[in-house]
Amino acid sequence: MARNEQDREDLMREATAFFPRAEFQADHESFPVFWGQKKSGQYSFYFGGDPVYQFDQSGCLRRAFIDGQLYRTQGDTLARLTRERNSDETVLKRDDLTITELDSLLQTMENRFQKLDSAFDKQDDVRLLHVLCDGSESELRALIQAQMKLVLQHSKQLAPRIRGKR
Repeated sequence: MARNEQDREDLMREATAFFPRAEFQADHESFPVFWGQKKSGQYSFYFGGDPVYQFDQSGCLRRAFIDGQLYRTQGDTLARLTRERNSDETVLKRDDLTITELDSLLQTMENRFQKLDSAFDKQDDVRLLHVLCDGSESELRALIQAQMKLVLQHSKQLAPRIRGKR
């Protein structure tokens, strides 16, 4: 994720860790959606600059950037990481979500992916804008939709804990 909370960089050009990658416009979304997959099989969806969801190979949420806040999996909840800056350094303050906060965040994510999956089902509701991949456009669409379906299947599960610095 970007180091600054400003607009995201040109992900199609600069997100070289993602291959394949694509940018597409869904009729129901205000901004283009960026999708990319890493060699590890982890993948991400950027809905404009915010929200951003990053998943493991199984479709379990690893990290997110939502409403200007960073989130990282703790295995059984998400930690909200808030940047505290002074003249010498930036420190991330960790605050674990309550069950209610976690359920709300995951439900919002699930709703967004259900709408996106429905748009992909209709095909005409999603236009690929930019693509970097080895396969055909139809193969890429199938991969993206398969990963959305994994997200929906595991929308209440989190990836294993990402350890932070202590």
